This record gives sequence, C-alpha cells and structure tokens, in this order.
Amino acid sequence: MAVRGGAGLAFAVLLSSVTASAQPRPAAQPPADALALTLPEAVYLGLRGNRAIRGDYLQRIADRFALRVVENGFMPRLTIAGDVSRARTAGVNTSQGSVGPVVTVDTPTGARFTFAWLATQTNVRGQDPQAPSQLSFQVIQPLLSGGGVDYALAPRRIGRISEQSARLRLKAQVIDQISLIIIGYRSLLQAQEQVRISTEALRRARELVEVNRALIAAGRLAEVELIQSEASIAQQELQLIGARNGNEAARLALLVLMGVDPSTSIRASERPSAPSVRVDLGRALQIAYQTQPAYLSQLLAIEINKINLDVARNQRLWEVNLVAGSGQQALRSQVLDTIGALSTVRSDFNIGLQINIPIGFLSREQQEVNATVALRQSEVQAEQARDRVRQQAEDAVRSIEAQRRQAELARRARELTALQLEAELIKLQAGRSSNFQVVSFQTALQQAESTELNAVVAYLNTLTTMDQVLGTTLDTWRISLNDQ
Repeated sequence: MAVRGGAGLAFAVLLSSVTASAQPRPAAQPPADALALTLPEAVYLGLRGNRAIRGDYLQRIADRFALRVVENGFMPRLTIAGDVSRARTAGVNTSQGSVGPVVTVDTPTGARFTFAWLATQTNVRGQDPQAPSQLSFQVIQPLLSGGGVDYALAPRRIGRISEQSARLRLKAQVIDQISLIIIGYRSLLQAQEQVRISTEALRRARELVEVNRALIAAGRLAEVELIQSEASIAQQELQLIGARNGNEAARLALLVLMGVDPSTSIRASERPSAPSVRVDLGRALQIAYQTQPAYLSQLLAIEINKINLDVARNQRLWEVNLVAGSGQQALRSQVLDTIGALSTVRSDFNIGLQINIPIGFLSREQQEVNATVALRQSEVQAEQARDRVRQQAEDAVRSIEAQRRQAELARRARELTALQLEAELIKLQAGRSSNFQVVSFQTALQQAESTELNAVVAYLNTLTTMDQVLGTTLDTWRISLNDQ
C-alpha cells in the first residue's frame, strides 16, 4: 500500500505538471545576472551602436557636402594667379614676376563673368625696371551649346535629387538593420523558450522514470520498460545541450547587431505572442508606393536621367558664344614711380561672336544615345520595382494570414497534445496503456510546443517583413532619422 501510495503521489505530481503545460507557461529562467532586455530597448540600442548604421550616417556627411558644392555653383570664385621666370637671351638676363587675383562668376543663364587684375614686374639688365598692371573684365554667354537656364541649373537639380535619393538610401539601410535587430531579438527569445521547452521535457522524462520505478516496485510494470524511460532522459539531455548552445549563439548574434560588447549577459524579457492582425492589400500597396525607399529611389533615378538627356542634347548643338570684354592697362616705370608719374595708360573694349561647328563627332551623339538608353533602362527598372513591391506586398499579406492561422492551430494542437498525455498517464496508472505510449506522447508534446513557438515567431517576423516591404518600419517604431 505504501508503494502504491508513492506511485499515486508520483502520478499526481506528473499530472499536475502536464495540466500546467496546457495553461500560459512561465518565462524561461535565464542566468540571475543577465540583463533583461525588451524589444524596444534592443531596437534603440541598435540605433545607437549598430556599426552599419553609424557607417551610413558618416556617408551622409559626404552626401550633404556634395549638395553644398552644387548649391554654391553660382557663388563667386576667387583665385590668386602668379608666376616667376628668369631668362637669358643674347647674353641679356631678364627676370619677370606677376601676381594678381582672378574672380569668376557663373550665372543661371550659362554666362561666365571673369574679373582679373594682373601686376607684372620685369627687370632687364641695363634697363629701367618696368611694372605694368592690367585690369580686365570678360563675359562669355553661350547661345546654343552650354547656354540656357535648364543647362546651367542641371547640376543643382541633379544634386538636390541625389540628396533625396541619399536620404532614401539611408532610410532603407536603417530599416534593414532595425529589421535584422528585431528578428535577432526574436531568435534569442525563441532560443530561450526552446531551452525552457527542453528543460520541461527533461523534467517530465525524469518524473516518468520515478513513476516507472514505483510501478515496477509494485509489480505493475515490467522492469524492461524502464529502459525506454531512461533512454528518453538521455535524448532530452542531448536536446537541452543543443538548445543552450543555440541560445548562446542567438545572444552573441544580437549583441553584434546592436554593437554591444559580446561579453554582455542579456536575456529577452518579452514573451512570444501572436496578436491577430489583418492587412488590406489595396491599402498596403497604396502605402508601399508612397513610402517604399527602393521604389521611390527608382523614380528619382528617372528624373536624374531626364535631366542628363537634356544636357546631352544641349551638348550636340553648335557652339555659339557671345563674347565681350574690357580692360585697362597701365605701364609704370619704377624710377618715375618715385614721383608718381604715369608712363602709359591704355583702355580696351571688345565684343564678338565665337562659332564652333563640330562635324563628324560621333562622341557627341554617343552621349545622347547613352543618356537615352539610361533613361529607358531606369523606366524599365521602375516598372520592375513597382511589380516587385506588389509581389512582396501580396506575399507578405498572404503570409501574415497563413502564419496567423498556423500559430492558432499550433496552439490548439499543443493544448490537445497536453490533454492526450494527461489521459495516457491516467490509463497507464490503470494498466490500460504502456510506457511506450506515454513516452511517445511526451515527445509529441515537446514537438507541439516547439511547433507552436516556431509558428508564433514566424508570424511575428512576417509582420516585421510587412513593415519592411511597405517602408513603414520607422513609423511603426516612431523613429526619426535626424538627418538634417
């Protein structure tokens, strides 16, 4: 009677544990010194420490400076020109030096204004030093090739569009990294839960061994049945080692993604759950066409190639330039300068027309051909990008519904499997089942728990993928790029 009572107590303990598994399960117990980390905390730590994101922000420094360069294209440019030379001709030594500032200004019409002042010092052996100075002004206005507001403003327009494209590229890269961190966090959570599932399965296997020994002592079970239970313990210990190894790998992978010291001990503090979400495909496509960075970048590429085509067509025109200039030259003698005397002053003015008609230059036509092909290719790529967005959105919407249903069915299957194991234990106590059946149902329960866990994580990752496809990850997480 005492032995039976002991067996009954063991059954009671085992049955209570099985019944509890059908209820919401407690979180896995990580190391006591591990840092609890929520998903939002992992995302924000990743934004601060992720090396790929930091590299992208460094690239933005160069991008913004490139825009600054094209925006200042019509600002005056000052250069200082100078030269020094010494020559010997027919036994006469001559030295000459000149220096002067040159100011160049480009205008939105394509005209270029040049202001220059040049002071020269000439020393010839046996003669008085000469110091002529010259002030000049020149304007060149292209009338065909190189002229016009559209041509002159093309670099600025391309620069501004390129800046928009660079921002979209940064947005896409940040979205990708955030998505990787989210999936990495869930991988850690999944690994933690797998450790818990393996630990629970090992505990059930050990309790079954105790029950078997009680039944063997009571003469109600053959001793050979114990071998199978002990084999189950060995199998569960093997799986537990693999689960712990997977947990450590997931932890390291997440820490590397976040840019945190790999020696940091962390644990995912959240629980895997599958909230019911339904997505309207039409609304999803509308959002994707407005916010998806890759698709919008293709549209910007079309705009840039249109401008390049206009520039290439302009370059095929004749070169007809209106040229005008004026200048004043003063020649001073160093000897006379001592009393302020002016030797010579001369003023000049000129205006004219420069014409250059290229004939047979296929390279000029090649530029237009290349620009036309690039424009057509970008239009094709934009169509492909649009189709790709639609395909990805449809796949994501369909996957969300399928994964949601799978998660629900997996939860139901786990609950029913737990009830089956409970019923089988009762039958074993009554002598109407075998130890083999109980071990089989224990294995089935472990598999059902793992299947449910995998289905829930896959469903959550599908929601993350949907955000990534639509380009709304930053909006979902209320993240501002601070890219000004």
